[in-house]
Amino acid sequence: MFPTVARLSKASRAPLTGKRGNKDFYKGTRQAFLPGGHRTGAPGKHVVGGKAKYRLIDEKVRVFVAPPIQTIKNSPLKPYVSVKVNLTKEEERLPYGRFRAAGGLTPQHFLRVSREKDRVARMGPESLGKTPSWLNAEQKVEKKKAKIAGIQPITTPPLAQ
Repeated sequence: MFPTVARLSKASRAPLTGKRGNKDFYKGTRQAFLPGGHRTGAPGKHVVGGKAKYRLIDEKVRVFVAPPIQTIKNSPLKPYVSVKVNLTKEEERLPYGRFRAAGGLTPQHFLRVSREKDRVARMGPESLGKTPSWLNAEQKVEKKKAKIAGIQPITTPPLAQ
């Protein structure tokens, strides 16, 4: 009879992980690791009897203290989008663009725009005659970006409409 080879046995010296354990082995989401500190442990314990299977212990629950509300209100830091912002009709329609119909962006439209962009890149905006809507939109966006950054935008001469 031969002794069991270690690599063929089910025993292993590697640490047991959530993937290698059985269905009852739960490692958690690693939320207990706080940045810059040691693991504080679970905020409670598992209880065998009773309806609630997990009981929180008040001393172990992590508490985060926020500054006073006046300090938050007077802070120069504000949310990215405030609840109080009222959008104009143009801003409300902006995410949808011209494609509110059921067809959406068609391959023909995409091909036309890509050909126009290529032509503008090679010969300049004057080569198109009438200014396409996508070029107007690009110029508007550039003006807004320049206004926000405080830079004078580079303007192209307006084309015949």
